[in-house]
Amino acid sequence: MGKSINITLAAALAATVFMAAPAPVAAQDTITCVYCDGSGEVTCAYCQGNGTVECNYCDGNGEVECTFCDGVGRIRCAECFGKGAIFDNGNKSECPTCEGRGFFHCDYCNAGQMPCEVSNGSGELRCRICDGYGGVQCAVCEGTGEMDLR
Repeated sequence: MGKSINITLAAALAATVFMAAPAPVAAQDTITCVYCDGSGEVTCAYCQGNGTVECNYCDGNGEVECTFCDGVGRIRCAECFGKGAIFDNGNKSECPTCEGRGFFHCDYCNAGQMPCEVSNGSGELRCRICDGYGGVQCAVCEGTGEMDLR
């Protein structure tokens, strides 16, 4: 008969499993910024990335009320004071200046509206925060695209 060998379970496992020392891992000092996804910039919160904001002067319409005719679209005749007639020696006659209309069409506007001078008629202004770019430097990573871990 052959010899019998008595081995404990721990000894058997130690003999069969190869135990290699782990490779050294370099500690990271930074990771990609989670706020800007590593780009270093984020969308401008003021203009929502459009680069423009609504003009407050014209409320984004691009037009304002005409200051010459007060938005009426016509100017009252100065000769007849808008009556269309003048009185000369007690006689009523048609005003020769406005030809009896009592007003003139305003040459400065279109139906009482003028292009907004502040927004050049567009209704929008360049964003002052991002200067029309639509993005600003990420405040968390200060534009580096990386966040410090320590």
